[in-house]
Amino acid sequence: MNVKRVLDSLNLHQIRTELADHYHREGPGRTPTNPLAMLKAQLAKHLLNIISDRRLALRLRSDHRVAKACGFRRRTPSHGLFTHFRHRLGEETYHKVFNRLTRILIESGTIIGKVLAVDSTHIEAYSGRAMDNRVGRSDPDARVGCGKRGFILGYRVHTVCCADSATHSLRGDTV
Repeated sequence: MNVKRVLDSLNLHQIRTELADHYHREGPGRTPTNPLAMLKAQLAKHLLNIISDRRLALRLRSDHRVAKACGFRRRTPSHGLFTHFRHRLGEETYHKVFNRLTRILIESGTIIGKVLAVDSTHIEAYSGRAMDNRVGRSDPDARVGCGKRGFILGYRVHTVCCADSATHSLRGDTV
């Protein structure tokens, strides 16, 4: 898959304004790293199946074509800056932006979506409940579900992937 062609084909005008709301425009402080370049790097991470921010930072540092396609010129960000970027946007905005990007990729024909692969896994939640279930602490968003060895308290994370282009289409969290 040609990452540069995919990233160049995106019309990110609406997303640019949504990202800009999370950054300061004037006043003291450093000039922020281009949020659009950071978003393109996160998309490249998914397209190239890079498993961590640290490996993404190394790939951008060593592969100048990918770095340039994302919008970085001389210096590429460290792995910590990618984590900071996601935290700055917040989980809800990050998923909303990625779902909008997925829609744009489907409409442009980059993601065909004819063959979808679905996978899910359990993620256990912290629970300090007593056996009588009357005292203790627990995650209020967690649900009881069926796990490999009986019932678990936690989440079920689903991933839908376009098998033709190997890009993640949708991600949701439920039990």
